Amino acid sequence: MFERIGKVVTRAPIPIVLVWATAGVLLIESAPEWSDVSQEGEFTFLPEDSPSRQAEELYRRAFPSGKDGGEGESEVRQDPMGSNVAIVVRREDLPDGLTSADREFVISVLRTGLEVIQVTTPFGYADSEDSSAYINRRVRPRVLQLAGESLSGRRETRLEQVREAVAGRNGPEGETAGVVPEEERIVDAVWTFEQRGVGPLLISPDQKSTLVVVDVKTEFLDRENGLLLDRIEAFVNDIVTNRHLYEKAESDELAAQADSDDVLKLPANLELAISGSATVGRDMLRAEKQSTSNTERWTKVLVIVLLLLIYRAPLLVVIPLLTVGLTVELTMSLLLHMAALGWIEVFSALRIYVTVVVYGAGVDFCLFLISRYREELHAGASFDDAISRALERVGIALATSAGTSIAGIGMMMFAEFGKFPKAGFSISFGLLIVLCCALTLTPALLRLAGRWAFWPDVREERISAQKGWIPMTSAWSLLVSDRPWTENIWTRIASIIERRPGRVFLIAVAAMTPFVIVACVNYNRLSYGLLSELQPEVTSVVGAKAVQEHFPAGITGVTTVLLKNDNFDFAGTRGLRDGEKFAEALTAELAEQADNLKIADIRSQSDPIGIKNAGAIQGSLAERNLARKFAHATYVSSTEPLAGKVVRVDLVFENDPFTRESIGRLTPAEDAVRDSLQALEDRAAGIEDDEERALYSSLTEETEVHVLGPTASLRDLKQVTDRDRVTIAVLVSIAVYLVLIALLGKPAISLYLIASVVFSFLVTLGVTHCVFMLQPGTYNGMDWKAPIFVFTILVAMGEDYNVLLMSRVDEEQRKLGPVKGVLAALTKTGGIISSCGIIMAGTFASLTTGTLTGIVQLGFALAFGVLLDTFVVRPILVPSYLVLLYQGRFGRFGRWLGAIESGEDGDHKPNGDETDADAPPQMS
Repeated sequence: MFERIGKVVTRAPIPIVLVWATAGVLLIESAPEWSDVSQEGEFTFLPEDSPSRQAEELYRRAFPSGKDGGEGESEVRQDPMGSNVAIVVRREDLPDGLTSADREFVISVLRTGLEVIQVTTPFGYADSEDSSAYINRRVRPRVLQLAGESLSGRRETRLEQVREAVAGRNGPEGETAGVVPEEERIVDAVWTFEQRGVGPLLISPDQKSTLVVVDVKTEFLDRENGLLLDRIEAFVNDIVTNRHLYEKAESDELAAQADSDDVLKLPANLELAISGSATVGRDMLRAEKQSTSNTERWTKVLVIVLLLLIYRAPLLVVIPLLTVGLTVELTMSLLLHMAALGWIEVFSALRIYVTVVVYGAGVDFCLFLISRYREELHAGASFDDAISRALERVGIALATSAGTSIAGIGMMMFAEFGKFPKAGFSISFGLLIVLCCALTLTPALLRLAGRWAFWPDVREERISAQKGWIPMTSAWSLLVSDRPWTENIWTRIASIIERRPGRVFLIAVAAMTPFVIVACVNYNRLSYGLLSELQPEVTSVVGAKAVQEHFPAGITGVTTVLLKNDNFDFAGTRGLRDGEKFAEALTAELAEQADNLKIADIRSQSDPIGIKNAGAIQGSLAERNLARKFAHATYVSSTEPLAGKVVRVDLVFENDPFTRESIGRLTPAEDAVRDSLQALEDRAAGIEDDEERALYSSLTEETEVHVLGPTASLRDLKQVTDRDRVTIAVLVSIAVYLVLIALLGKPAISLYLIASVVFSFLVTLGVTHCVFMLQPGTYNGMDWKAPIFVFTILVAMGEDYNVLLMSRVDEEQRKLGPVKGVLAALTKTGGIISSCGIIMAGTFASLTTGTLTGIVQLGFALAFGVLLDTFVVRPILVPSYLVLLYQGRFGRFGRWLGAIESGEDGDHKPNGDETDADAPPQMS
């Protein structure tokens, strides 16, 4: 087959190039944008039957509006499914904390400005406008204007006054002023300490900080949050920096008012920061985009530099780059088209994984083909014959190599967590496309380039190995060239292995074993936090730290417990009273265990603003009754068929909700809820009311306990991915093992090859832990995605080099015997496999230029792992083991381990068939 491909390529190189180019242009230009078809987030990729997903579905049915209470000043509202932006206002220099001037600033400046942003901001993407100009033109003048007016204390009335002020500047409809219809606004509400219901929750216990919360209608990783976040960040920065404060005022009257009242000046030593889930989501998407851009740019730079050093011929750099560059873009466009048709699903980070793997594998394929092409030219073949022979002799090796990687990486499609199957399919699809390009487009480009492919060495039909931009005596050439310069290095290594295979093997294994131990000890030390992914100086990280210095860390991710019982009847007026009694009893039971469970606060119908603020809701009897109704609507379902059947309790933990410690405390908290229900049931006999006694007597049996929130989702994520780690490890190993047996026909040796790569994976994991533990700052463990991707890619693609080595071992053993064949194969494949390993490691190293910690860890681990396979596993562990085996060092176990019958010296005299020098090698 590959011979026929070679003949077609040599006869019609121009049509082949035109077909690929035309397909690329048409598909790439017509592809949709990533943001139009990609899914974002982590929790959305959990299986539908995950407990947290089921809890979220119950919440949607029980509280379908997304608003727990009604409209009013006493509304107690915290939607566990929602998203928000939180402005952190704090004062550290005074023991009493915030001053009256600080509080006035929050209401007259921050709240007003955010309400102006609320009525003028639609759903929109980041970087779609000059946010500073928007603040100067729209927000600051309105804040200056409204500062002199008496605004209502009621939220809805106040918001209408703000809307009228904005619209009134340019006409009654407000179109030119930018007032957005309510249904098109992205902001749902702005909350401060003034609001009677939620206010106490927004003041820190030490009175030194307060939060201004902007509720957003979209989920925290929605890209349409970008415009809002840009505007809020520009507004806060404008206040903090005081730059151009009044020069853009729209009238002399406003400017004079600004000069006299100075309303926008930030009180001295008052600090502002921005936090909230929507801010974290925006920063995650921004870092992901930056990581993708950095990775793609540095991948190309590193590949260009490495190819120039290897080939010393510019066209031999351009040809692989054209092949792989077209393949990556073609793969991306095809994936986007399939996603638009609904055939597959994609996520934005997928572009990073596909880019580095396809670039690395594609350049390797081109290197093998070009290496064999040069060898055929050195042997005296014409350009046409050289291309045909190169494809004939290396085609099967490339197809096998790609097949091994596709089979291994494709096993990710059997994972439960949604991102892994999508990554497995997409990367495997990219490898298939790059294989097709390498077998057709690359040889076509080589044929069209002719002798100019090797410029500046274009003087003769036979291409000299001595010409090029870089001297052959350079250290680099000694390392990677496939000419005799490097054969001396690899011959010396082969000689050492031949003399002392056991010592070499044991020293190598002993040197790496400590890192294996580190890997095993830290195997489950994984980081699941979103903030730990971001750099310390990022807006949301700074804001989160400011929040956690004054509020319980768990306030950034409240855990919501839903109790569903068909016997509950907490709807209506009586239901309000019964629900309060039940909530009060349950809260009291949980409060007794709060210290052991590290629970900072508990919120329920009986304590809607938390047990820490019990009694904070004051006012007239009518106002207190109104507050009770809002609390009832917040914490008890009111929508049929679940009206009065679902009760909600919110738990605020002391710890960051995105840590392993919080995940570990969630199950005991669930057990505590069930224990509390049991305790209430045990007291049922003393209840006089028959209906109430009947309800309490069956609490534990009839009540379903569901938990949602970030910690619950992380627990499910951990459990699912823990199972996936085992599933993927087993399936990838089996798949690659079966491919090796099919290719080599040596089950025992194939098993050792798998074991050697798994061993190198553990070494890589241990080294990665050590490197990142030594860096400044707190090390929370490897990102939870990294070990799965590292194992899959290293085992699937790392075996490629073993396949290519073993293919040459078989060829050389037919001529030289078992031991000499191993050593000859090591010598002759050293240069080209080392070149490929360096290229592959270089592409993976480009990931370390990203801004997401998980991507950086993944890049380091993959680059180190490939180098370990290239310079330790393939040239030391595999050959030394084979020499020990073929020298009979394993005694009677040798035949079970795949030993070849040999003479006393460990070799045998080949017969006539085995010395056929014309037998085509599979690679060189």
